[in-house]
Amino acid sequence: MYLKVLKIVGLQLELRDGKKKENLMKALNILKAVADKEREVDFFCLPELFDTGFDYTHLNLIAEEIPGETVNALSNFAEEFGSYVIAGIAEKYEGKIFDSAVLIGPQGKVLCVYRKTHLFQEEKDHFSSGDTLFVVNIGKYRVGLQICYEIRFPEISRALTLNGAKIIFSLAAFPLERVDHFMLLAKARAVENQVFHVAVNRVGPGEDKVYGGGSLIVNPLGDVIAGAGRIENVMVGVIDLDLIDDVRRKITVLSDRREEVYKRVKVVHSNF
Repeated sequence: MYLKVLKIVGLQLELRDGKKKENLMKALNILKAVADKEREVDFFCLPELFDTGFDYTHLNLIAEEIPGETVNALSNFAEEFGSYVIAGIAEKYEGKIFDSAVLIGPQGKVLCVYRKTHLFQEEKDHFSSGDTLFVVNIGKYRVGLQICYEIRFPEISRALTLNGAKIIFSLAAFPLERVDHFMLLAKARAVENQVFHVAVNRVGPGEDKVYGGGSLIVNPLGDVIAGAGRIENVMVGVIDLDLIDDVRRKITVLSDRREEVYKRVKVVHSNF
């Protein structure tokens, strides 16, 4: 049955870089505790690289193919509780390693693997880049995926929106010194595309940096309907997809776009 009102849970986790089994067990324990308490959660979302963190030294050992240890465990959870699960993992695929987001359905099946297309600085030395964006049909609506640094690229969110995404999930590991950017950009991406934006960040100390948290769920008007603050936390938000159509009727940003104009840019040179 198509439900326009959805319950979404984001896990803002403290993680230990390279401690895959420890991170996975911790996440599973929290997921199960929240699922038992909340009941009928539509989506659970975990941060970027939630199981491995950024352990470049051992990356080749701890990255996994799909299916693998992490995805199998999340698939079992998704099937047991009848929920969608979105999580960031280090993925081995065709001899390469990707910073990936996996979307698992309530029957425990992997519906989509999104490989991060825009890598940030040192990530380029360790991960390969994906080359395809995805929107995923969930009943009569669609969701889009992006990872961390990609929240800075409005082109990504706009492409997902134009291909029907009503909810965009951003899985992140934003450092504390730039967490204000993360929260600002999450709101901007929601407002400019008139979608719900679920942005889930890592929090706490890592091997070489501190992560800032600030996870939030933003509605198409830019209102924060759930947040996790700056500590390890679980955020729970209920969204109503009818709000998207209502906002788009009143503020006709998407229908007023003029693609032909954006292709005509003239540079005017001044004599000064």
